[in-house]
Amino acid sequence: MVIIATRNPHKLFEVQALPAAEGMKLEPLDALGTPPAIDETGVSFEENATIKAVRYSIWVKREADIDAAVIAEDSGLQIEALFGWPGIESARLAPTDEDRIAMVLSRLADGTRREAQFSAVTAVAVGGHFVGSFRGIANGVITTAPRGSNGFGYDPVFEDPTTGLTFAEMTLAEKNERSHRADAWTKALRHIQAYHLFPS
Repeated sequence: MVIIATRNPHKLFEVQALPAAEGMKLEPLDALGTPPAIDETGVSFEENATIKAVRYSIWVKREADIDAAVIAEDSGLQIEALFGWPGIESARLAPTDEDRIAMVLSRLADGTRREAQFSAVTAVAVGGHFVGSFRGIANGVITTAPRGSNGFGYDPVFEDPTTGLTFAEMTLAEKNERSHRADAWTKALRHIQAYHLFPS
């Protein structure tokens, strides 16, 4: 069993659909009880992912008495012309995806360079011990208006330059071939498999 430290059903769905997840038993935190809230007090994606992985792995050990690997993620949108904003604040800019997208578009006036990247960092911990972190990046541009109805977060305004599609216009399989999250989670899952970091 590998514990996925997220309460976001969209993230869980994307992770479970990864080819690297095939044959692995992936369970959300909620499957073991009611996990505590953990403040993301780090100043980088790596720090926040590590804080969550380590603290939730301690909770898993106490709650279920298993040394299961716990994977946590922190991710966000970084816009080049805005010096990496919104970065680690991406999920906390506003209450809804629509509001967050509107804030981003309002900051990018006509003529502003729109290059951006999605960054994701996964961290793995077992029983309170940090194992490692893994980064994934997807480069793209911010569109002038949302397009597509798939995905979540900033997907409707993040256009992949190789296909001309936003992440929200892609199927899940297409997105998982290109996304920052797929890259970071695939690396973490393969590390767990290679080192057998799960209970027998």
